[in-house]
Amino acid sequence: MKHSRRLVLGVIGIATASALALGGCSSSPQPSGGSKGLTPVTLQLQWVAQAQFAGYYAAVAQGYYKDEGLDVKIKEAGADTVPITSVTKGEADYAISWVPKVLGSIEQGVNVTDVAQIFERSGTTQISFKDKKITRPADLKGKKVGSWGYGNEWELFAGMQDAGINTNSGISLVQQAFDMKGFLAGDIDAAQAMTYNEYAQVLETVNPTTGKLYTVDDLNVINWNDDGSAMLQDAIWADAGKLADDTSYQSQ
Repeated sequence: MKHSRRLVLGVIGIATASALALGGCSSSPQPSGGSKGLTPVTLQLQWVAQAQFAGYYAAVAQGYYKDEGLDVKIKEAGADTVPITSVTKGEADYAISWVPKVLGSIEQGVNVTDVAQIFERSGTTQISFKDKKITRPADLKGKKVGSWGYGNEWELFAGMQDAGINTNSGISLVQQAFDMKGFLAGDIDAAQAMTYNEYAQVLETVNPTTGKLYTVDDLNVINWNDDGSAMLQDAIWADAGKLADDTSYQSQ
């Protein structure tokens, strides 16, 4: 291939996800056959499979990667999986992770590089029920604010700092599970929610007061893209040292 297969890995994933969003996958190219002669590539996900990664799975299922000479294996992450560590330990060729999370690793000496920036906009929001009257970052002061931590809190903290809220004492920071149970139970005033996951979880939950599903009218949403503290998220990361020295890795 004259073009970088690392770029193909990401571009096909994006294009396939877009096609799915526009009209499903009713027409698909025929896979090019078995894995003989294909370059094996392992892609480590950031966590478990969800809509966020739909493009990669669809590209595998429809044979797009095989058409480019790649035999792609997708690995879901477990609770203790650090995607970048999977790359540096040789357990995966590439990994998907958010940019600010990896910058912290790079600062500590991890030698990885962003070879394909997949998401142009952040999918992170902070959501609350209307009765909490939280419509802007400044309204988070003194509230019980949920965050997953592990590098997922940087947008929240940036928004708080811009609003003049001390990130250590200005809120009651709640360690949020990767679900919305704490939020729905009232243990969290403003919960972290991805547009493609937790936000939808709330809208798929029955409001016990009305007996009907919650709607967008029940919620206030702080979107960090609108606030100005959004950060780049999904990118495909590679081992920078291997890219410089390993010819077989360079050819992927």
